[in-house]
Amino acid sequence: MTIFVWSDSLSVNHKEIDQQHMRLVELLADLERAHAAGEGKEILARVIRELNDYVREHFSTEERLMNRIGFPGLEAHVAQHEAFIEKLLHFELDYLGDRAELSNDLLIFLQRWFEEHVTGFDQEYARHFQQHGLL
Repeated sequence: MTIFVWSDSLSVNHKEIDQQHMRLVELLADLERAHAAGEGKEILARVIRELNDYVREHFSTEERLMNRIGFPGLEAHVAQHEAFIEKLLHFELDYLGDRAELSNDLLIFLQRWFEEHVTGFDQEYARHFQQHGLL
């Protein structure tokens, strides 16, 4: 696995959202490093706690902005956020149930989410905002 790093190609050209995405990159990198060092279990509680905080703040910020601007893909985007929250809850329950391979499962899930959602779907609203001079 490759340690995630922020690059300008990931930017949605909105300072607050980019800073939040940078935090997600940091969480992914922390989890990757811990997993590679065999410390996944030790860091997992912190990552899950921070992810719960992250999604509340980040998803709210994105949805508020998309709603204010009238982004036509808002409903589908919200559905993806809700699916992420549900999946995170399952990871948290698995962690509490002491499932050993959870850190690897969570890491794979987060990597896929990042690749599909942040570098894909989030770029859609960024393009929409730029096309309409909204950012």
